[in-house]
Amino acid sequence: GFAGMLGWTAAMPFDVPKTNVQASWDSRVVGSYFPELIRIAKERGPLALYTGLIPTIARAFPANAALFLGVEMGKKFFDKWVWP
Repeated sequence: GFAGMLGWTAAMPFDVPKTNVQASWDSRVVGSYFPELIRIAKERGPLALYTGLIPTIARAFPANAALFLGVEMGKKFFDKWVWP
């Protein structure tokens, strides 16, 4: 839960320019990531690199909690039935 939230907080400034480049139809993909990162920071300020952080964090907690639950349940299943 919280580890996923922290991970997205650290990754978000790098994810926003990537998303912008992927969503743009009129830019070339190769070599346009760092110019996009710089453009966002200059035009809208450094906090713009955290656009969408709140919904992402809200999604991260239950998604990562479910992931860990699945891993633990899978481990118990394999320990009991596959590799006793």
